[in-house]
Amino acid sequence: MKIAVLGSTGQTGRLLTAHALERGHEVTALARRPEQVSAPASGNLRVVRADVSDPGSVAAAVEGADVVLSGLGVTRKQDSAILSEGARQIASAAPRVIWLTSLGMGATEGALGTFNGVLLKRVLRHEWDAKGVAGRAVRDAGGTTVHAGPLTDKPYQGNGRLVRAGEFTPRRIPPMAPRAGIAALMVAEAESPGFTDTDTVAVFDNR
Repeated sequence: MKIAVLGSTGQTGRLLTAHALERGHEVTALARRPEQVSAPASGNLRVVRADVSDPGSVAAAVEGADVVLSGLGVTRKQDSAILSEGARQIASAAPRVIWLTSLGMGATEGALGTFNGVLLKRVLRHEWDAKGVAGRAVRDAGGTTVHAGPLTDKPYQGNGRLVRAGEFTPRRIPPMAPRAGIAALMVAEAESPGFTDTDTVAVFDNR
């Protein structure tokens, strides 16, 4: 399978790239600064410069890909439109998109209770609207959004699964999500689609 990774220089994007390569896929890592891509040496890896401020570069970079996995995020110093514009461009150029976003917003708003919902909106106020637009663009194009709680660098124990957003039981305490687990679940969804045109939640069972 040919997989393109958007946001490949980020902490989650690097794991998406590495896991897709481990699974034997041909991977195209999209990056605004290609020199910052850190991935295992592989003949199946292609690094391509792509910037959402240059729409043509994004469309060209994902040409021929079967699916695009996005770990794209922004800092408070960056324009949040990177998220909404990136989603629109990818959704229109790729046959399928699997997009990582935050639990407690969009289709999962209210999933963390009223107090935590207000707190989350305050914490993510810089990117809240843009994330909402991005998620809708992906879903409307037939893609899959993966809503995840706070991301951690803990090892993945193989205890994760995706559930439809409407089937997720609201929780007061946000469930933590290991980045390695998110990468594994997103690559698995690319390999065996089960949630097209759907908002999902990444759930990790305690062990």
